[in-house]
Amino acid sequence: MKLNRETVHCALLNAPYDAYQPKRVLCSASGSLVLRSCRFLLLMLSLIFCQGTYANEGVLPRDGQNTKEKAVTKQLAQTCYATDAKLAPAMVAIRRGQFSMGSPENEKDRQPVEGPQHAVTIPNPFAISRCEITVGQFKQFVQDANYQTIAEKNGKGCIVWNAKKRQAEQLPEHSWKNPGFTQTDAHPVVCVSWDDAQAYVKWLSLRTGAVYRLPTEAEWEYVARAGTKTARYYQDGKQCDYGNGLAQKAKSIADAGWTLEECSDGRIYTTPVASFGENQFGLFDMLGNVLEWTEDCWHGNYQNAPADGSAWKEASGGDCGRRVVRGGSWLNDPQNLRSADRLGYGSGVVGSYLGFRIARAF
Repeated sequence: MKLNRETVHCALLNAPYDAYQPKRVLCSASGSLVLRSCRFLLLMLSLIFCQGTYANEGVLPRDGQNTKEKAVTKQLAQTCYATDAKLAPAMVAIRRGQFSMGSPENEKDRQPVEGPQHAVTIPNPFAISRCEITVGQFKQFVQDANYQTIAEKNGKGCIVWNAKKRQAEQLPEHSWKNPGFTQTDAHPVVCVSWDDAQAYVKWLSLRTGAVYRLPTEAEWEYVARAGTKTARYYQDGKQCDYGNGLAQKAKSIADAGWTLEECSDGRIYTTPVASFGENQFGLFDMLGNVLEWTEDCWHGNYQNAPADGSAWKEASGGDCGRRVVRGGSWLNDPQNLRSADRLGYGSGVVGSYLGFRIARAF
């Protein structure tokens, strides 16, 4: 049983909100910038080709970070919140573009479900959370909405890895509150199903007035690749700098036959978000720490997949009882920490290696 561990790095800037909050950006019909007094002006121009008026509240710039941001990122900030209300997570603005989705046939560790590789156009800019949703953020939702997760309601609990028995097991005492290992509010929330993630985005949308959702599978791979065409957005051999996957420290829990990265990142289970390096779009833990739910129904390959970045639904022959998960986790071999790697899990599955991040339109 292969499980992925996905490193969640949510560099949330532990600094005054207005220091990083893009102001209102105006674009002409041709996309040229007419309001030069906004902060991050040139940066936002490189990101967004828009018409009319944009109010990018709660959205952080995508391309690069200034010196102050880089310094703050290294501090393992306590939250990933972007507003003074400390409700909505920090979002990174993503410009529209094109990319090749899936893996080429000659990619090492490629699986048939990753093909055929095909061109996808992301037609509109959108925003995605800089980090995976944390325990602290999910706790706010649970307390405010008086919500019970599937693992808590059905009494079956969460799937966890029993290191002593070297096997996965589902125990009623385990849930997002107790996934079988220590977590703080800064860790990525786990033991949440696809349905739980949907409940969270519905609540956040109602509370903030913005429409949040899970990213589509195409959006997820687009931002994970971040302009790269290689198997990962980092160089081979650099997993311990960028992703929380199985490495030498995990020998104490590893089953026979598992492949461990040669390096050691000092971690066994999940790590606080923003503990590892970001990708070229300024996102943390796109590979490693926790697997991430996406909006799409499961399809066994990309035959007849949409080419416009939209979610692939059941009407196209998919199985919506299963949903696509991406990114690998703390419990995954290095070969699963690839931008094209994909799995299909039942929407009610809850595991100590499963979490999510969120998206929204501008």
